[in-house]
Amino acid sequence: MARLHIPTIAEAPAKSQPILENYVKVLGLVPNFFALISQSPDALKAIADMHQTLGKSLGHKTRERIHIMTAEVNGCSYCLTAHTALGAKLHLSAEDMELNRDGHSTDPQADAALQFAYKVAKGRGHFDASAVEAVRAAGFTDQQVIDIVAETAFSFITNIFNNTFATERDMAFPPKTVRQAS
Repeated sequence: MARLHIPTIAEAPAKSQPILENYVKVLGLVPNFFALISQSPDALKAIADMHQTLGKSLGHKTRERIHIMTAEVNGCSYCLTAHTALGAKLHLSAEDMELNRDGHSTDPQADAALQFAYKVAKGRGHFDASAVEAVRAAGFTDQQVIDIVAETAFSFITNIFNNTFATERDMAFPPKTVRQAS
């Protein structure tokens, strides 16, 4: 059970309701994470804006792969469940998503991004400078390298919220469990 009430759209503050209604339009539902944080309209707006804005240079598939990896690193089963379901909708294979959990991918370009993001996540930004050179050598621009870090950091934010409040998984998503928290 979640540590805080997960409100419906009608129970959420008036300033949060349009944002929640937009998630219904885009995703067909309001994920419990967004409903939970809607109790703080400022937090919801900031996170929704980040969610909409970050990582566009990476593409949706690579963004989902980063979220799957970060959820595993941070021990967040809620995010692992949600992003695995979203990855499946983007036609990521089960094999690829399993590799994503450990910072790899069946796609060579995505693998380079995931290896870098994994080093960022595991080292909390502390790692050998060669990691930046490796991802750049794989063809990523400086903008994309920054976007990989930004997407990883954004994922940390959602992981922390969901771990802190023990957010209940959305019943629309098949459950996944992290192997172990780091």
